[in-house]
Amino acid sequence: MEKEAVRQLNAHITTCTRCRLSLTRTNAVPGEGPVPSELFFIGEAPGRNEDLTGRPFVGRAGTVLEDLLATIGLQRDRVFITSIVKCRPPENRVPKKDEIAACEGYLQKQIDLAFPRILIPMGRLASELVFSHFGLPNIPIGRIHGQPVHAGPSCRDLTIFPVYHPAAVTHNPPLKGTIFEDFQALGRIIEENGLKFRQVKRVK
Repeated sequence: MEKEAVRQLNAHITTCTRCRLSLTRTNAVPGEGPVPSELFFIGEAPGRNEDLTGRPFVGRAGTVLEDLLATIGLQRDRVFITSIVKCRPPENRVPKKDEIAACEGYLQKQIDLAFPRILIPMGRLASELVFSHFGLPNIPIGRIHGQPVHAGPSCRDLTIFPVYHPAAVTHNPPLKGTIFEDFQALGRIIEENGLKFRQVKRVK
């Protein structure tokens, strides 16, 4: 039943025409991972490689993310990975507010289906959207990264754990140590909460 719900949602996303990004995409990129999933990673937007393949985080940022997951004993197929917008903005520009709004309902449905224990927004835009969505005050990513924020009992005690976007490491190498330490902190939270992970095949 969950797999069918994911297939239906992905079908809506891949044929979506809610915003201008549908006019320039090659493929929409719904996201992928087990459902349910303990960890739910949210990036900003697909890039060139993602647009070509229809899969999230398959470029340089994806390699960084996979390496970071490996440091805490995880592979990417054990977590859910998506972005706040599902289509590549032209020239990899920053997504516009109306484009983010057009995709927000899809993101909420993905979260509902995955039923994660920890949401990991990666980067400023994803963090701002997640904090706003759960009615929390926005705190700059430079101050809040690597710190767990509890969404509260009304959100089934969901934990939000913001980190810098993996792409930031490729543009700003000094951040490599910072994001590494943030992932080690995430690993400790996983261990403390006894979270378990399962591998499933991608739903197409």
